[in-house]
Amino acid sequence: MSVAEVDDSVEKAGLRSRILQVAGHPLNIVYGGKTTGPIILFLHGYPDSSRVWYEQMQALGDEYRVVSFDLRGVGGSGPPRAGRDYHIESLLPDIDAVLREIGGEEAKAHLVGHDWGSTIGWSFVCHPVFRERVLSWTSMSGPHLGIWMRWIFEGLRSLRPRRVLSVLGQLLKSSYVLFLLAFPLPEIAWTVFGVAGWRAILRIAGVPRQDPMLQESRSKVLSMALRPMSLYRRNVLRPPQAPPKQSITVPTLLIISSGDAFVSEASFDNLHEYVCDLTVHRIGGTHWAQRSHPEIIAEQIRGFCTRHTENSPG
Repeated sequence: MSVAEVDDSVEKAGLRSRILQVAGHPLNIVYGGKTTGPIILFLHGYPDSSRVWYEQMQALGDEYRVVSFDLRGVGGSGPPRAGRDYHIESLLPDIDAVLREIGGEEAKAHLVGHDWGSTIGWSFVCHPVFRERVLSWTSMSGPHLGIWMRWIFEGLRSLRPRRVLSVLGQLLKSSYVLFLLAFPLPEIAWTVFGVAGWRAILRIAGVPRQDPMLQESRSKVLSMALRPMSLYRRNVLRPPQAPPKQSITVPTLLIISSGDAFVSEASFDNLHEYVCDLTVHRIGGTHWAQRSHPEIIAEQIRGFCTRHTENSPG
């Protein structure tokens, strides 16, 4: 994928981009909005890019500095040296580096994550150092893997029909993960089906037919799909440990989409045991709700961030 291609999509959205070197690899950061004031940092998932957040960045740029970045190996961000560099703990310094680049050494931000961006974000807000940089946390369609695994095991061990059925329902939704773990079958599938297969997945999961995000090039799609599969291979079987109960002190907004094809509402049933300040908002959206319901998601983020900007110290 060419730099010109990256810049073209960014400029059309009224945003800017630049390359930030982090631990020897380049990260493509996209930013805009106000030049001073509170920051909202957006994290994308799989298989997509920072572009998934452009509508929300545009909508919120009148009040906030808005920033996102392509995860390692995606779009304009260089690939890591090894697959193990996709372990969640290895990715947290990237978030910290982007925040420092945009806001300075002492900067804090409202953090927003979707899919794997949410799963990574949970570990960021649990981290004893990094969590001090987060004013609020908005999570969409991506659980903390350790908490999620505990929910699965406790549900199965309970032998209560309703809990067991909830777990089995989520495992069915997550069954695609087995395919992504089966090297080299998914590599072959992505190479053969490419853009058409990627568009089909996003359309099935609720991205509107006319969404401009669906017009990505083959090179961009393969950058989003191939190397980042290591997120599954490095983390699903070796997830982060669940944090102690009531240890997540960052104010948290959980947005649940009733039409999510991959993550069930029941997956978050135990979240209140770990989060001290939890707000839950349900919408009739899809897995990619920021694309199917962009205005609703922007306003939910705006309201939550505004509340916790006004209530933040200093």
